[in-house]
Amino acid sequence: MKALDSLTLQYFYQENFEFINGAIVQKIQLPTRHEIILNIRNLNEDKAQNRKLYININPKYPHICFIDEKTSSMRDIEIPSKPPMFCMQLRKYLNGSKIKDFKIIKYERILELYFDYFDEIGSLTRICLAFEFMGKHSNIILYNAQNKTIIGAMHNISSDKSSIREIYGGINYIYPPLKQKLDILNVSYSTFFEIAKNKDIKVISDNFYYLNQTLLNDIFEKYDNLEDVFNFLQNLQNGNEVNFLVDFWGGKTINQALDNYFSNIMFNEILANKKSKLKKYLSNDIKKLSKTISFVPDDKKADKYKRNADLIMSHLYYPDGLKEYDIELDETLDLNQNAQKYYQMYKKARSTYEHSLVRFSEAKEKSKYLESIVFNIENASSFDELKEIKNEIIDLGYIQDKKEKVESNIEKLEYKGYEIYIGKNNKQNDFLISKIASGEDLWFHGQNFPSSHVILKVANNKKEPTPDILEFCAKLTKENSKARDGGKASIIMTKRKNLKKPPNTYLGYVTYKNEIEIVI
Repeated sequence: MKALDSLTLQYFYQENFEFINGAIVQKIQLPTRHEIILNIRNLNEDKAQNRKLYININPKYPHICFIDEKTSSMRDIEIPSKPPMFCMQLRKYLNGSKIKDFKIIKYERILELYFDYFDEIGSLTRICLAFEFMGKHSNIILYNAQNKTIIGAMHNISSDKSSIREIYGGINYIYPPLKQKLDILNVSYSTFFEIAKNKDIKVISDNFYYLNQTLLNDIFEKYDNLEDVFNFLQNLQNGNEVNFLVDFWGGKTINQALDNYFSNIMFNEILANKKSKLKKYLSNDIKKLSKTISFVPDDKKADKYKRNADLIMSHLYYPDGLKEYDIELDETLDLNQNAQKYYQMYKKARSTYEHSLVRFSEAKEKSKYLESIVFNIENASSFDELKEIKNEIIDLGYIQDKKEKVESNIEKLEYKGYEIYIGKNNKQNDFLISKIASGEDLWFHGQNFPSSHVILKVANNKKEPTPDILEFCAKLTKENSKARDGGKASIIMTKRKNLKKPPNTYLGYVTYKNEIEIVI
């Protein structure tokens, strides 16, 4: 994974200086203990513009960028109803304030915003909000720029946590110790050559500011000659290779590249964490059900009791004939009484068997249903899909929480003039069957394994779907099933009118008839 480095930070600073410097802070929000959003408005341009400056100091992916509605949702940003103490502190000092200066600390991954603050008696004080993007040491610090006293910090660091640098309100703010390296703009090619002659990327990174190993890897793929590398690195540090750095991160501008790169990383991680959490709610019950259905009920014991009773009754007048059978008799009872005793044992064993069979069938159905939910969780590709599944789990009683309002966005696509719908969870599957599909529409599902319900709308088409269209739908079903990574899979297809939803069954459950098997 790429990490925000001091060189990229420098390019971000250059790209956004004109907008940020002189802008007014309109709103401050702290979604989590790692995130801060500054809603800022720039009035210096021809047209006033509002933008959200997003800062994340999570040790996994510290970064800064302007975000929009789309990338904000990818980060799953939720503003707490009660703002944390540091948020209140920032609002006190910065709300409505104009950014008087915007600086970057040379060789460091530190950006600073400067403001003028008038205290209760009207005295003017210059204060600074510093963003430090330094891996596990990342932090956001508000300090008095005149006397260097820390006002507050996102993370307070005491002597117990660090023997090198303490951070908390009331003490002096000092920059982190700077590693002694070389500036490639201040060295000759011969000096660079001595260090880089073996093309050891780690050695070069350890000896020069700004140059991280991931970036150097890409540069050495671009240039083989060391002198070309040297000249390119000088141009890069001078700010003359914006296009290369934008391509390195992937985007059209530095800001867009950072926004896209980190929002995707965060989206994938947050989505994976949410999936794991939801699956945990079901895991214990799935294990119990699996244990229950591992013991298939049988009526052998009941049959044995009935056989003994019948044999005894058939030998009431020929008791000697019972000797050839292995039947245990109670000597205190006569033969008829022994037979009646075995009949009672048979009834009890049969009742136990029937009860176990019902319990087994119910466990098997519930296990199948819960496995379908687990599949839907694993197959989910958005936060809204997971919210729908979470609401379903809440209804089942596994989560004690309020259901969230979420609009179903059922995937729809067109293929050769036909509309195709794909249900990504049981709620969507149920909606497809009950609201979207008509009697003549075709329904596709995995045979004996969890899959999405796929509906091919045929009611409004004059022509019957051709084999290639049916095959396309079957492939879609396999791609959205537990068998997607396997070899051959059997997909069943039938008309919607052949489906039946039994009463009091699980969400999305249907029975079917007149199905056709398609092997994909």
